[in-house]
Amino acid sequence: MAVAPPPRGKSIASMVLGLVSVFFGFTLILPLIGFIMGLTALKSEPTGRGMAVTGIILNGLMLLGWVVLVGFFLLVVVGIGASSVNTGVAA
Repeated sequence: MAVAPPPRGKSIASMVLGLVSVFFGFTLILPLIGFIMGLTALKSEPTGRGMAVTGIILNGLMLLGWVVLVGFFLLVVVGIGASSVNTGVAA
């Protein structure tokens, strides 16, 4: 009698979402979903650990990219606002 292999769907999905978000677009939703799926896969799918860790790393890097991008944007906007106040130039 053959034993069915344990499920690894979340691990595979996390890794695939990480690869898709790296190669096909810089979105916020895909890495967020992939990161969450990777974390839940670590707890529920011990046989897919490698794929789950890969998904967590890829999705985490993409989320970090969003944090850096938003931080840079805020820094530029605040810098422009502060420089126009200090020089008396109307924006």
